[in-house]
Amino acid sequence: MKKLVLTGLKRLSMDEAPLPEPGQGEKLLRVLFCAVCRTDAKMWSQGHRDLVFPRVMGHEVVVEDDRGKRFVIWPGTSCGRCSHCAAGRENLCESMTIMGFHNDGGFAEYVVAPEASLVPVPDGLSSWIACFAEPVGCVLNAVSKLDLESGQRVLIYGGGTVGLIAALVCKDMGGEVCVIEKSESKIDRLTPFLEQTGIACMKDTHDSEFDCVINACPDPVAFSLGVVKAGKGARYAFFSGLSKNETMETNLVNLLHYKEVSLTGAYGLTRQNMADALAGMARYHDTLAMLKEETIPLAGVGAVMPGVLSGEALKYVVDLSMDDPVEVPPMPAGSTVTLAGDSVPASSPDPGKPLWQAVSDRVRPVDQALRAAAQTKIDNKTKPLGALGGIEDLALQMSLIQKTLSPSVKKKALFVFAGDHGITEEGVSAYPSEVTGQMVENFLAGGAAINVLCRHHDIEIKIVDMGVKADFKDHPDLIRKKVARGTRNFALEPAMTEQQVTRALDSGMEVFLASHETGKIDVVGLGEMGIGNTTPASAIISCVTGITPAEATGRGTGVDDHGLKHKAEVIERALEFQKADPKNGVEILRKIGGFEIAAITGAVIAAASTGTAVVLDGVISTAAGLVASVINPDVNGYLISGHKSVEKAQVAALRFMDLSPMIDFRMRLGEGTGAALTMDIADAACKIMNEMASFDDAGVSKKS
Repeated sequence: MKKLVLTGLKRLSMDEAPLPEPGQGEKLLRVLFCAVCRTDAKMWSQGHRDLVFPRVMGHEVVVEDDRGKRFVIWPGTSCGRCSHCAAGRENLCESMTIMGFHNDGGFAEYVVAPEASLVPVPDGLSSWIACFAEPVGCVLNAVSKLDLESGQRVLIYGGGTVGLIAALVCKDMGGEVCVIEKSESKIDRLTPFLEQTGIACMKDTHDSEFDCVINACPDPVAFSLGVVKAGKGARYAFFSGLSKNETMETNLVNLLHYKEVSLTGAYGLTRQNMADALAGMARYHDTLAMLKEETIPLAGVGAVMPGVLSGEALKYVVDLSMDDPVEVPPMPAGSTVTLAGDSVPASSPDPGKPLWQAVSDRVRPVDQALRAAAQTKIDNKTKPLGALGGIEDLALQMSLIQKTLSPSVKKKALFVFAGDHGITEEGVSAYPSEVTGQMVENFLAGGAAINVLCRHHDIEIKIVDMGVKADFKDHPDLIRKKVARGTRNFALEPAMTEQQVTRALDSGMEVFLASHETGKIDVVGLGEMGIGNTTPASAIISCVTGITPAEATGRGTGVDDHGLKHKAEVIERALEFQKADPKNGVEILRKIGGFEIAAITGAVIAAASTGTAVVLDGVISTAAGLVASVINPDVNGYLISGHKSVEKAQVAALRFMDLSPMIDFRMRLGEGTGAALTMDIADAACKIMNEMASFDDAGVSKKS
C-alpha cells in the first residue's frame, strides 16, 4: 500500500509498505478520504511534543471496511477505566493516544483503528463531507459549555474552517453570530459562504456585551478582546490554544472576576461528540461543501501544507482514489500569509525571486582600482608612514567604497533592530524577555546610551520592531516591521518559518533602502536589542566558523558560571538538532537565527548594493554580517568592525571575514553603541583624507 510518511520537519516521503496487521480489538480499514488539518501542517512545520518520526499523519479520516460499510474514526484511544473515561469525558483520558500523533493516521491507503473508535457514516451523507465530523465534533464539545439560548449574541474570533463551523452551529441553535477575521482578503473569499448562511463576518466590531464568546484562533490579542467584549455573566469557550510564552495583563483577568464571566476550556472531542456531529451534518451539507478548497491526491499533501499553515486556506480533502499529480492553485491576488498576528504579501514584488535575492544580485565587490592611488595619497600626508594606524586603513576603505580619492560622510544613519527570542525558554539569559520591550520604550524616549551617542555624533537613529513581544505607540523614530512576537525556541524547532525568514531579510533591506532614498546614506551603523540574542549569535558563529559551542559562548547579559555552562550546552544541543548548512546563510537564519539578526543581515546586503559603508557593532551584528558574507561574499569590502566585544565568538567571526575592530573599550552593551563611536571615526578618516595637508602642500621635507 501507499503511505505518506513524515520523516522530519517539512520532509514527506511517499512509501510502499505491506498492509498493517490489526491487533486485538482492531480492524484493517481502507481509507476513502482524509482532510488536511492545520494541526497536520503545524506538525509538518514545527513538530509536536508527542510526535516521533517517522509518522503517518491524518486524523480527519473516512474509511470503509471489507463489507463496504463506511465509518469515521474517533481519533483518540482511551483507557476506558480512569475517572474521566467513566464520566464520559474520554477526551481527557490520562492514557490518551491520538491517531496521527502517537500512531499512524489516514494519509495512507489503509489504516488500523480500534473497533470502539469507529462511528458509522449515515446513509445519504457524502463520504468526503464526513471528513468534517472531527472538527464539527470539536465545535459541539466547545458549544456545549456555553448553555447557548436562542436569541443570544455570540462573538467568534477567527474566520477559519473551525470558526465558521462554530458560527454555523451557533446560528443553528438560534444564536446571533458575529465572526471576527482580520484578513480582508480571506473575508472576500468567504463572501459566497457568508451570503448563503447570513453569518456576519468583519475585521473588527465596536459592539460589546456579548452573551457568549469563542476563540477559534491562537492569537492572544483576540482572546483578550473576547474577554473585554464579553458581557456580565457571559460564557467564554476557551477553544483554541494560544501562542506559547505570551503574557497577559492581570487587569484583563480581573475582568473575568468583575463580570463573573464563566471561562471553560474545550479540548478535542469525545466519541459521542463525533456521533452527534455525523447525525446533524446532513443539514450543513451544502454549506460545509463551501469550506472545501480542493480535493487532492495523497501526493499533493506537501504542496498544500504552507497554505494550510498560514491560516489563509480552508479545507483540503485528500481523495485516496486519485492518482494524478496535483497543481495547487495560487492564492488570489492580494491574499496574505498570516504569521503569528501579522500579515505579509504572499508573493514577492519580483515574481520568482524574493527581494533579498534580487538585492543581493546587485552587490558588486569593492573596486580595487583606486587602491594604489588612495594609498599614495594617505602615505603623502604630513606624518610618518602608517602613523595614524587603523584610521589610515579606514580612510583607504572609504575611498574604495565611494570610488573616489576624496571620500566624505554627509549623512550618518543608525538602525536599532529589536526582537525577542524563543530560546530564552531554555534559561540562557540573566534578564527576562520583557526587558526587550522596556528598552525599546527607553530608546524611543531618548534615554539610552545609543541615543546619547547618536545625538553627540549627529547620527540619525531609528528603532525597528522586528519581533518584540510588546506593542508600541506610534512614534516618529519607530519603524514597524514585526514578523511575529518573538522567534520560536530553536532548541526544539527551527527559529522561523521559511516565510518568516524571507520577511525578516526583506524588512531589513526595506528599512535601509527607504531611508537611503530620502537622502543618500554614506555610512550606516547597525545595532540591536533582544534579550537572549547572544545565544543565536553564538550558535551562528559556531556553525559558520567551526569553533565549538563552548568556544563561542559568552556571558551575554551577565549569566554566572553555571549559566554559562548551561548556555553552551543548549547551543551544542540545538546545533546538533538543527544541523544547519554552514554555507547556506538563509537556512542558518531560519533554523537558529533571530528576526533582528535576519533584518541586520538584509540591511548589510542592501547597504552594500548601494555602495554604502556598513559599521557592525558587537557580537550580534557581527554574526549578522557573517551571515551576509555567507550569502554574498562581495559584501565584505563594505564592512567595518566597530568595536571589540567581550563576547569571544566575535573574534572568530571577524577572523573569518578578515576584519579588525576599530576600538576596544571592553564594551558589551550592544544597541549600536560601538558602531556609533566608529561611525564618527569613519567621518574623521574621510576628513584626514581630504583636509590633512600633504608634504608638498605644507612644504615639509620627507624623511629620506
